[in-house]
Amino acid sequence: MKKLILLLLFVPLLSFGQEQNYPYKWPMYNDTNVNLEVEDPTFEINDGPLIMFDSTHKNFFIQSHLIKPLVDLLINDGYRVSFLDKEFSKSSLSQASVLVVITALPFDFATENSAEDKNTFSENELNELQNWVNNGGSLLAFSEHAPFDQAINPLLRKFDIESSIGTTVDTINYESKYGPGMIKFENKNLNTNHPIVTGKYKVKKLVSFGGSALLGSKYENILKLDESSFNVKHSTGIGPEGKGNSQGLAGMYGSGKIAAFGDSNGFTAMVFNMDDGTKMYAGMNTEGYDWKNFVLNTFRWLTNYSEE
Repeated sequence: MKKLILLLLFVPLLSFGQEQNYPYKWPMYNDTNVNLEVEDPTFEINDGPLIMFDSTHKNFFIQSHLIKPLVDLLINDGYRVSFLDKEFSKSSLSQASVLVVITALPFDFATENSAEDKNTFSENELNELQNWVNNGGSLLAFSEHAPFDQAINPLLRKFDIESSIGTTVDTINYESKYGPGMIKFENKNLNTNHPIVTGKYKVKKLVSFGGSALLGSKYENILKLDESSFNVKHSTGIGPEGKGNSQGLAGMYGSGKIAAFGDSNGFTAMVFNMDDGTKMYAGMNTEGYDWKNFVLNTFRWLTNYSEE
């Protein structure tokens, strides 16, 4: 059981447009029964702001199609969606309202263990992205467990955010059915002063699936980690390095906005086949948790439509 929980933080997708030859079959897949309908869409269909997904940096969730439920939800809420297959530049980012950078790596996932000494993004790309956000763009970035945390840290540091390296657990605030790798956020651990939590859609309870911990004193702490959380070595042998106090930060950067999360699985809808024959649901399909509402609120805030 514990092995599969760790894999939950260590999982990808098959590429939009092409298959990847990964060394083994993943135990997770998209939940085709998840409800991704939006009763009162923010925008008319195909009339909303453009959400652009980075797909040029070996993005595992893009390659494995695990991003599909999020794309479907955004389309149902009226957003337009595209995939950026070029390096970040003033020109390539010019049409986007929000850029999503999720599960980026310098190599295909699981073909190597560490991204420590490799560049996922060029320095020029990072400067162009920083300028784009500073001038009004909105960035949604995810860290995750190792080696995704190593890969994304240079990008996060451009915006004064630091990710721990390894994977994060909590020995008190966790989903008892699965253990300390599934961290619960409710009551004082949810920032009810921020529209991502208190926007149009009700968010009372979330659970993350490991990932990393973030530090960013210039931003509001949306998903607060308790002292009972700590960073441990990932199954790849990487970490632990650093310790954060958050799995969700949000705020302004210049004229733009940033939301950064230490775990990306809440923005998916995956099913895991467990060793005992049961199924585990991770993301917007996790019963009893409000990830779908949280996701909708996040994009409303990033596109300046969170307030009623």
